[in-house]
Amino acid sequence: MKKVNIFKNLNKPILILTLIFAIGGALLILDASSISSTLTYGMDSPYYFFKRQLLFIGISLAGSLFVLKIPTKWYKALSLGATAVFLLLLLVAYGKNLFRSGVNEVTLSLLGGSLQPAEFLKVFLIMYMGSFYGVWANVNHKKWSFLIPLSLCFLAFLIIGLGGDFGSAAIMAALFALIFVAVPSDKNEKFVKYLKIAAVCGIILSVLFLKFGYKILPDKLLESGRFNRFVYTNPCDRYEENSGYQVCNGYIAINNGGLFGSGVGASVQKYLYLPASHTDFIFPIVVEELGVIVGIIIIIGYIVLAYYIFKVASSTYKLQNSLICYGIGIYFLLHIFVNLCGVLGIIPLTGVPLPFLSYGGSFCITTIGAFAVVQRINIENEVEKQQREIKKVVNS
Repeated sequence: MKKVNIFKNLNKPILILTLIFAIGGALLILDASSISSTLTYGMDSPYYFFKRQLLFIGISLAGSLFVLKIPTKWYKALSLGATAVFLLLLLVAYGKNLFRSGVNEVTLSLLGGSLQPAEFLKVFLIMYMGSFYGVWANVNHKKWSFLIPLSLCFLAFLIIGLGGDFGSAAIMAALFALIFVAVPSDKNEKFVKYLKIAAVCGIILSVLFLKFGYKILPDKLLESGRFNRFVYTNPCDRYEENSGYQVCNGYIAINNGGLFGSGVGASVQKYLYLPASHTDFIFPIVVEELGVIVGIIIIIGYIVLAYYIFKVASSTYKLQNSLICYGIGIYFLLHIFVNLCGVLGIIPLTGVPLPFLSYGGSFCITTIGAFAVVQRINIENEVEKQQREIKKVVNS
């Protein structure tokens, strides 16, 4: 591709919404973490998590400038290499966590923080699946070759699930199943067709299990540390138990906020009632201070952002790029769905971060990086569109 004006060909709504969410999210993290940073984590400053989040955003935006210059034709090789690296890191992290009790995330310590290989794997596997199947669907291929990306996805899912990070494992399973279902296949490939049907059925059964698992699992199993999360109904009746304490305090925060909120900085629940007030449970704190109306506006903003991602996916000229954008849009929505439904007690709580609003370096970098990939695809779409319009004029 010839040198093009990158900014001119960016998708402006996605750019603007990304910046609004990133900056607004950092400010909300400042507010939600100002108490816990000193009282819970023993930091010297109430701005600790805010400063770190700004650092993560800065790293993400700087990295995005690099991502915008990488042609999509390189994605298959780059994403496969990155997948191999982060699978290795995932195995290392899993091995280390085998000797640590009470760890529900497969993480590695890095520069005073933690690296979550699972977050990077989600995005790189989306890119690899899109790149692989974008070619696979359009050329002659070996009968069982479609299993290559699925095997890598299953390996990542297995390690993360065994490591206790059920939230990330569930999102991975649903994400990769939905991408696979979207891949066009020849009508003669009956096994692929049956596998797609099985994937859809698996997603439906998984959702039903999340919703009603507590009714069919044995009581002894539900009393164990990893499965008591399935006991999630009526959380305030279990206020003194781990399975009810956080969700019930989330309800209290939302009730305190009402329609218009109690005011910026006036949250009661962030005073250590919600131990994850700046991460998984930041949404109830936002509603408590700013009100249900602002909470609804945030959700609408998410939907609009997802709409523009899917719009890029539908307008692309390459199947590869369409699948990647589609996967990133699903990845984005799944995190929102799992976080909010868990916080609101609709499904079991899984500890999944909310895009842009939850504190976290790995998730911040991968989310903004994924949006940069969408922007690169949009740039190539616009250039291709301009070239086709020029050809039309020349040939007319």
